[in-house]
Amino acid sequence: MLHYSAVNSLQIPQAVADANDIERDGDTAIVMITLQKPTGDAPLNAVPANVTGSARSLMGERKALSFKRVESANSVYSLAPVAIKDDQTLTFDLDVQAVDGRATIPVRFNQTFFTR
Repeated sequence: MLHYSAVNSLQIPQAVADANDIERDGDTAIVMITLQKPTGDAPLNAVPANVTGSARSLMGERKALSFKRVESANSVYSLAPVAIKDDQTLTFDLDVQAVDGRATIPVRFNQTFFTR
């Protein structure tokens, strides 16, 4: 199972931002990816993943994303910052692969952002 989201970094609580080295800035969004798979012990078990991809504006401007993996307690997620403009829609084209390399999951979604 794959979870994804993209939010303006100002929506991230300061304590969470500090713990994950995220700069809270109205002109920056954070893309978060979490990969989970069921195990005998738990219905959803977080697994490390390699995430690559880009964001594209409606005008075709492409921005490469650089994801970093964060492991905390029983969570593993990948984060990437992306510059945004007010009332801007970005299309995210991502490839998510569990570190065991079994399969690559393509992810594509749109998100509209507001800077303030």
